[in-house]
Amino acid sequence: MFSQFFGKYLLENQKITTEQLTSCIEYTKVNRVKLGLIAEAEGMLTSRQAMELNNLQMQSDKRFGDLAVEKGYLTEADVEYLLGRQGSPYLSFAQALEEYGLFSLEEINQLVSSYQEENHFSDTVMEAIKNADIGDMLPAFVETEDSRYQNLIGLTLRNIVRFVSSYIRIEKGSFISSVTAKYLAYQRTEGEYDGFLGFCCDDDGILAIAEGYAKESFGTVDEDALDSVGEFTNCVNGLYAAELSYQNVKIDMLPPELLFDATIDSEGTFYSLPLYVEGKKSNLIVKLA
Repeated sequence: MFSQFFGKYLLENQKITTEQLTSCIEYTKVNRVKLGLIAEAEGMLTSRQAMELNNLQMQSDKRFGDLAVEKGYLTEADVEYLLGRQGSPYLSFAQALEEYGLFSLEEINQLVSSYQEENHFSDTVMEAIKNADIGDMLPAFVETEDSRYQNLIGLTLRNIVRFVSSYIRIEKGSFISSVTAKYLAYQRTEGEYDGFLGFCCDDDGILAIAEGYAKESFGTVDEDALDSVGEFTNCVNGLYAAELSYQNVKIDMLPPELLFDATIDSEGTFYSLPLYVEGKKSNLIVKLA
Protein backbone atom coordinates (compact mmCIF):
# COMPACT_ATOMS: atom_id res chain seq x y z
CA MET A 1 0.00 0.00 0.00
CA PHE A 2 2.75 2.47 0.90
CA SER A 3 4.40 1.90 -2.48
CA GLN A 4 1.21 3.08 -4.21
CA PHE A 5 0.96 6.33 -2.26
CA PHE A 6 4.64 7.25 -2.14
CA GLY A 7 5.35 5.87 -5.60
CA LYS A 8 2.77 8.22 -7.12
CA TYR A 9 4.44 11.13 -5.32
CA LEU A 10 7.86 10.15 -6.68
CA LEU A 11 6.44 9.86 -10.20
CA GLU A 12 4.66 13.20 -10.07
CA ASN A 13 7.84 14.89 -8.89
CA GLN A 14 9.90 13.14 -11.58
CA LYS A 15 12.11 11.42 -9.01
CA ILE A 16 11.67 8.03 -10.68
CA THR A 17 10.28 6.69 -13.95
CA THR A 18 7.22 4.49 -14.42
CA GLU A 19 9.51 1.57 -15.30
CA GLN A 20 11.55 2.07 -12.10
CA LEU A 21 8.40 2.21 -9.99
CA THR A 22 7.10 -0.99 -11.58
CA SER A 23 10.41 -2.74 -10.92
CA CYS A 24 10.41 -1.64 -7.28
CA ILE A 25 6.83 -2.81 -6.73
CA GLU A 26 7.63 -6.19 -8.28
CA TYR A 27 10.68 -6.40 -6.01
CA THR A 28 8.49 -5.92 -2.90
CA LYS A 29 6.32 -8.85 -3.95
CA VAL A 30 9.15 -11.39 -3.82
CA ASN A 31 11.71 -10.05 -1.32
CA ARG A 32 11.63 -9.79 2.46
CA VAL A 33 13.05 -6.74 4.21
CA LYS A 34 16.61 -7.23 5.46
CA LEU A 35 17.12 -6.95 9.20
CA GLY A 36 19.99 -4.52 8.68
CA LEU A 37 17.78 -2.03 6.87
CA ILE A 38 15.08 -2.27 9.54
CA ALA A 39 17.62 -1.81 12.34
CA GLU A 40 19.13 1.19 10.59
CA ALA A 41 15.72 2.74 9.93
CA GLU A 42 14.75 2.20 13.58
CA GLY A 43 17.99 3.79 14.80
CA MET A 44 19.12 0.54 16.42
CA LEU A 45 22.21 0.25 14.23
CA THR A 46 24.35 2.81 12.46
CA SER A 47 24.90 2.53 8.73
CA ARG A 48 28.49 1.46 9.43
CA GLN A 49 27.43 -1.28 11.86
CA ALA A 50 24.82 -2.63 9.41
CA MET A 51 27.42 -2.72 6.62
CA GLU A 52 29.90 -4.46 8.92
CA LEU A 53 27.37 -7.15 9.79
CA ASN A 54 26.41 -7.60 6.14
CA ASN A 55 30.08 -8.17 5.27
CA LEU A 56 30.49 -10.64 8.15
CA GLN A 57 27.41 -12.52 7.00
CA MET A 58 28.94 -12.99 3.55
CA GLN A 59 32.01 -14.54 5.20
CA SER A 60 30.21 -16.94 7.54
CA ASP A 61 27.22 -19.25 7.68
CA LYS A 62 25.43 -17.20 10.35
CA ARG A 63 22.26 -15.18 10.38
CA PHE A 64 22.39 -11.40 10.56
CA GLY A 65 20.62 -11.34 13.93
CA ASP A 66 22.99 -13.87 15.47
CA LEU A 67 26.01 -11.86 14.33
CA ALA A 68 24.52 -8.64 15.71
CA VAL A 69 24.00 -10.27 19.11
CA GLU A 70 27.54 -11.72 19.09
CA LYS A 71 28.98 -8.29 18.36
CA GLY A 72 26.93 -6.77 21.17
CA TYR A 73 25.09 -4.43 18.81
CA LEU A 74 21.66 -5.93 19.48
CA THR A 75 19.96 -8.07 22.11
CA GLU A 76 17.88 -11.18 21.45
CA ALA A 77 14.79 -9.07 22.17
CA ASP A 78 15.92 -6.50 19.60
CA VAL A 79 16.25 -9.21 16.97
CA GLU A 80 12.76 -10.54 17.74
CA TYR A 81 11.38 -7.02 17.33
CA LEU A 82 13.15 -6.60 13.99
CA LEU A 83 11.84 -9.93 12.73
CA GLY A 84 8.33 -8.71 13.50
CA ARG A 85 8.94 -5.62 11.33
CA GLN A 86 9.92 -7.56 8.20
CA GLY A 87 6.43 -7.20 6.80
CA SER A 88 6.51 -3.40 6.89
CA PRO A 89 5.23 -2.00 3.54
CA TYR A 90 7.28 1.16 4.06
CA LEU A 91 10.55 -0.65 4.69
CA SER A 92 9.89 -3.10 1.88
CA PHE A 93 9.53 -0.28 -0.65
CA ALA A 94 12.45 1.63 0.85
CA GLN A 95 14.64 -1.46 0.44
CA ALA A 96 13.58 -1.77 -3.21
CA LEU A 97 14.45 1.89 -3.88
CA GLU A 98 17.83 1.39 -2.20
CA GLU A 99 18.58 -1.94 -3.90
CA TYR A 100 17.98 -0.41 -7.34
CA GLY A 101 20.35 2.43 -6.47
CA LEU A 102 17.68 5.11 -6.71
CA PHE A 103 17.99 6.60 -3.21
CA SER A 104 19.79 6.07 0.06
CA LEU A 105 17.74 5.45 3.19
CA GLU A 106 18.52 8.98 4.35
CA GLU A 107 17.25 10.40 1.05
CA ILE A 108 14.11 8.26 1.26
CA ASN A 109 13.36 9.59 4.75
CA GLN A 110 13.79 13.16 3.50
CA LEU A 111 11.43 12.53 0.58
CA VAL A 112 8.86 10.91 2.86
CA SER A 113 8.97 14.00 5.09
CA SER A 114 8.38 16.22 2.05
CA TYR A 115 5.51 13.98 0.94
CA GLN A 116 3.91 14.23 4.38
CA GLU A 117 4.33 18.00 4.53
CA GLU A 118 2.93 18.63 1.03
CA ASN A 119 -0.15 16.53 1.76
CA HIS A 120 -0.65 17.97 5.25
CA PHE A 121 -0.76 14.52 6.79
CA SER A 122 -0.52 14.25 10.56
CA ASP A 123 2.11 11.94 12.05
CA THR A 124 -0.67 9.46 12.85
CA VAL A 125 -1.91 9.39 9.25
CA MET A 126 1.64 9.14 7.86
CA GLU A 127 2.46 6.20 10.11
CA ALA A 128 -0.82 4.57 9.09
CA ILE A 129 0.10 4.89 5.41
CA LYS A 130 3.54 3.45 6.12
CA ASN A 131 2.09 0.47 7.97
CA ALA A 132 -1.09 -0.05 5.89
CA ASP A 133 -3.28 0.78 8.89
CA ILE A 134 -6.53 1.60 7.12
CA GLY A 135 -8.41 2.63 10.26
CA ASP A 136 -6.00 5.42 11.21
CA MET A 137 -5.54 6.45 7.57
CA LEU A 138 -9.22 6.95 6.67
CA PRO A 139 -9.94 10.27 8.48
CA ALA A 140 -7.60 12.02 6.02
CA PHE A 141 -9.58 10.72 3.03
CA VAL A 142 -13.17 10.21 4.22
CA GLU A 143 -14.42 13.46 5.72
CA THR A 144 -17.87 13.00 7.22
CA GLU A 145 -19.32 13.22 10.71
CA ASP A 146 -21.27 10.00 10.13
CA SER A 147 -18.92 7.32 11.48
CA ARG A 148 -20.89 4.61 9.65
CA TYR A 149 -19.26 5.66 6.38
CA GLN A 150 -15.75 5.20 7.74
CA ASN A 151 -16.77 1.87 9.26
CA LEU A 152 -18.16 0.42 6.02
CA ILE A 153 -15.47 1.94 3.78
CA GLY A 154 -12.76 0.71 6.17
CA LEU A 155 -14.24 -2.79 6.16
CA THR A 156 -14.39 -2.75 2.36
CA LEU A 157 -10.78 -1.63 1.95
CA ARG A 158 -9.50 -4.18 4.47
CA ASN A 159 -11.24 -6.92 2.52
CA ILE A 160 -9.84 -5.66 -0.76
CA VAL A 161 -6.41 -6.07 0.82
CA ARG A 162 -7.43 -9.48 2.14
CA PHE A 163 -9.13 -10.94 -0.93
CA VAL A 164 -8.07 -8.84 -3.94
CA SER A 165 -4.73 -7.05 -3.63
CA SER A 166 -2.66 -5.22 -1.03
CA TYR A 167 -1.43 -2.81 -3.71
CA ILE A 168 -4.14 -0.20 -3.30
CA ARG A 169 -4.34 3.57 -2.98
CA ILE A 170 -7.21 5.94 -2.23
CA GLU A 171 -7.77 9.65 -2.77
CA LYS A 172 -10.05 12.05 -0.93
CA GLY A 173 -13.70 11.28 -1.52
CA SER A 174 -16.80 13.45 -1.66
CA PHE A 175 -20.58 13.27 -1.58
CA ILE A 176 -22.32 13.20 -4.94
CA SER A 177 -26.00 13.44 -5.84
CA SER A 178 -26.02 10.65 -8.45
CA VAL A 179 -23.87 7.89 -9.92
CA THR A 180 -23.26 7.71 -13.66
CA ALA A 181 -20.86 5.11 -15.05
CA LYS A 182 -20.21 2.80 -17.96
CA TYR A 183 -19.82 -0.15 -15.60
CA LEU A 184 -21.46 -0.48 -12.20
CA ALA A 185 -21.80 -3.39 -9.76
CA TYR A 186 -23.53 -2.81 -6.44
CA GLN A 187 -25.69 -4.24 -3.70
CA ARG A 188 -28.37 -2.64 -1.59
CA THR A 189 -29.16 -3.51 2.00
CA GLU A 190 -32.33 -2.72 3.94
CA GLY A 191 -33.44 -2.92 7.52
CA GLU A 192 -32.98 -0.57 10.42
CA TYR A 193 -31.24 1.64 7.87
CA ASP A 194 -30.79 1.29 4.14
CA GLY A 195 -27.40 0.91 2.50
CA PHE A 196 -25.71 0.90 -0.89
CA LEU A 197 -22.25 -0.48 -1.61
CA GLY A 198 -20.80 -0.64 -5.10
CA PHE A 199 -17.96 -0.03 -7.51
CA CYS A 200 -18.04 1.80 -10.82
CA CYS A 201 -15.74 3.02 -13.60
CA ASP A 202 -15.80 4.31 -17.16
CA ASP A 203 -12.93 2.15 -18.45
CA ASP A 204 -11.56 -1.25 -17.44
CA GLY A 205 -10.39 -0.22 -13.95
CA ILE A 206 -12.99 -2.40 -12.26
CA LEU A 207 -11.28 -5.46 -13.75
CA ALA A 208 -8.58 -5.23 -11.07
CA ILE A 209 -11.22 -5.96 -8.45
CA ALA A 210 -13.03 -8.56 -10.53
CA GLU A 211 -9.91 -10.53 -11.45
CA GLY A 212 -8.27 -10.17 -8.06
CA TYR A 213 -11.33 -11.50 -6.25
CA ALA A 214 -12.15 -14.28 -8.71
CA LYS A 215 -8.47 -15.20 -9.21
CA GLU A 216 -9.06 -15.48 -12.95
CA SER A 217 -8.64 -13.28 -16.01
CA PHE A 218 -11.71 -11.81 -17.71
CA GLY A 219 -9.89 -9.65 -20.26
CA THR A 220 -12.83 -7.30 -20.74
CA VAL A 221 -15.51 -5.87 -18.48
CA ASP A 222 -18.41 -8.19 -19.23
CA GLU A 223 -21.25 -9.59 -17.15
CA ASP A 224 -19.00 -12.27 -15.64
CA ALA A 225 -16.49 -9.64 -14.51
CA LEU A 226 -19.18 -7.46 -12.95
CA ASP A 227 -20.69 -10.54 -11.34
CA SER A 228 -17.36 -11.14 -9.59
CA VAL A 229 -17.44 -7.58 -8.24
CA GLY A 230 -21.04 -8.11 -7.16
CA GLU A 231 -19.99 -11.23 -5.27
CA PHE A 232 -17.34 -9.20 -3.52
CA THR A 233 -19.89 -6.59 -2.40
CA ASN A 234 -22.00 -9.47 -1.09
CA CYS A 235 -19.00 -10.75 0.88
CA VAL A 236 -18.35 -7.33 2.42
CA ASN A 237 -22.00 -6.68 3.24
CA GLY A 238 -22.23 -10.11 4.85
CA LEU A 239 -19.37 -9.22 7.17
CA TYR A 240 -20.89 -5.79 7.79
CA ALA A 241 -24.25 -7.32 8.68
CA ALA A 242 -22.53 -9.67 11.11
CA GLU A 243 -20.77 -6.75 12.80
CA LEU A 244 -24.03 -4.82 13.10
CA SER A 245 -25.79 -7.83 14.59
CA TYR A 246 -23.50 -7.57 17.62
CA GLN A 247 -24.90 -4.06 18.10
CA ASN A 248 -28.48 -5.38 17.78
CA VAL A 249 -28.82 -3.67 14.39
CA LYS A 250 -30.39 -5.84 11.70
CA ILE A 251 -29.99 -5.41 7.94
CA ASP A 252 -30.88 -7.70 5.05
CA MET A 253 -28.95 -7.97 1.79
CA LEU A 254 -30.69 -7.73 -1.58
CA PRO A 255 -29.22 -9.50 -4.63
CA PRO A 256 -26.26 -7.69 -6.26
CA GLU A 257 -27.10 -5.67 -9.38
CA LEU A 258 -24.99 -5.17 -12.52
CA LEU A 259 -25.45 -2.22 -14.86
CA PHE A 260 -23.91 -0.98 -18.09
CA ASP A 261 -24.04 2.69 -19.15
CA ALA A 262 -26.31 3.63 -16.29
CA THR A 263 -27.23 6.50 -13.99
CA ILE A 264 -28.56 6.01 -10.48
CA ASP A 265 -30.44 8.92 -8.90
CA SER A 266 -31.94 8.61 -5.50
CA GLU A 267 -33.02 10.74 -2.61
CA GLY A 268 -30.01 11.78 -0.60
CA THR A 269 -26.37 11.50 -1.59
CA PHE A 270 -23.70 8.90 -2.24
CA TYR A 271 -20.13 8.99 -0.98
CA SER A 272 -17.69 8.42 -3.84
CA LEU A 273 -14.12 7.41 -3.00
CA PRO A 274 -11.49 7.19 -5.79
CA LEU A 275 -9.81 3.80 -5.47
CA TYR A 276 -6.74 2.41 -7.25
CA VAL A 277 -6.12 -1.33 -7.20
CA GLU A 278 -2.87 -2.44 -8.86
CA GLY A 279 -2.82 1.02 -10.45
CA LYS A 280 -6.30 0.64 -11.99
CA LYS A 281 -8.90 3.25 -10.97
CA SER A 282 -12.50 2.70 -10.03
CA ASN A 283 -14.76 4.43 -7.53
CA LEU A 284 -16.09 2.93 -4.33
CA ILE A 285 -19.66 4.16 -3.84
CA VAL A 286 -21.39 4.06 -0.46
CA LYS A 287 -24.72 5.33 0.77
CA LEU A 288 -26.19 4.89 4.24
CA ALA A 289 -29.63 6.33 4.94
